[in-house]
Amino acid sequence: MAVKIAQIQDLQQLDVVVAGPDDANHLFIIDGQFDASLAIGSQGTNFATAKEIFRVLIGPKLANRQFVRAIATASIVKTQVANIAPGGSATWNIVDVDADWDDESGQVELRIEAQVSCLGSNQSASINGFAFHVTLLAALPAD
Repeated sequence: MAVKIAQIQDLQQLDVVVAGPDDANHLFIIDGQFDASLAIGSQGTNFATAKEIFRVLIGPKLANRQFVRAIATASIVKTQVANIAPGGSATWNIVDVDADWDDESGQVELRIEAQVSCLGSNQSASINGFAFHVTLLAALPAD
């Protein structure tokens, strides 16, 4: 089950009037970041990995027929590694990013799947935050 994020930091949203494609007439550009926690620790010299999906609702509330499409990118903004030993390593990855309309909230749901791994004697690694950029195309009624 995905971890629901409630608080976004540095949220910025730009609404631009566009002409298409199809009936689309608004382009929302949404940027922000949020804190999250994905951590793993290795026991002895074992390899350890953890994977999680984080979800956050963003943008204006839309009806299904008003939502045209959305695209998203994400980046890791906060990492940590502890107890680095010779031969040890850590990796942080974004596995998948997706943005789509959520019928329950009427907003766009951004989903970020991330993975953190570490190898080494009693080592730990974590991802503690993500930044995102979402572009949302909508067909809104004329004012």
